[in-house]
Amino acid sequence: MEGIKLKNHIEKQQGLHLNLLKELKVDKVKSLLQILKTRITITLAFSSLVAFYACYFATLYTHLWYFTFSGIIVALFSFWLVWSSIKQLKLILSIDYEAVVMIQEKLAKLKTAIVQNLRIVAWLLPFGPFVGLFFFKALFNIDLMVFIDFNMILSFGITTIILEVISLLVLKVLRLKHLNSKLLDWLLQGYGSQINKALKHLKAVEDFQTESSQ
Repeated sequence: MEGIKLKNHIEKQQGLHLNLLKELKVDKVKSLLQILKTRITITLAFSSLVAFYACYFATLYTHLWYFTFSGIIVALFSFWLVWSSIKQLKLILSIDYEAVVMIQEKLAKLKTAIVQNLRIVAWLLPFGPFVGLFFFKALFNIDLMVFIDFNMILSFGITTIILEVISLLVLKVLRLKHLNSKLLDWLLQGYGSQINKALKHLKAVEDFQTESSQ
């Protein structure tokens, strides 16, 4: 009888410790995701601003094909970032913090969604020279094409080829099977690294729960 009482007491204490640990860790997860949510919101706002201005830019310079093309490229990739950011915010807002397993699943999906931002940048790299044309004109009112000669056109082409190679290498790293690679974790520093930290907190709860059941 005493053994049963002692066992019940131990199980009760373990349950209390588990609930306390879960509460502390989930609070830390919420704090990390709040930081990430703020950064995603800033990305969403900035991308929206750039996207709409790029559309205006493309129509403003229809008489110069390279500016029109630059504006369209920047607008397309900016709207892609807007869509990606909205998807990430929806995932964060849909998290139910009561179930640890469900939080882990949502965080895994969120990490995949954030990696999409890196893929967008990678796809944009080959168009880097045109993006440069856009920003020099938009920010400094400088038409770089006015100063271009044969050597600069050659450099333009070489730069595009180099960026294309870099883009292909980056996209290879960003495949789903590399989601847990150290390189990808490094690329996500400051914008996505919060997810790995959150997953570690939840793993601590899971480990304690496993040890308690043994």
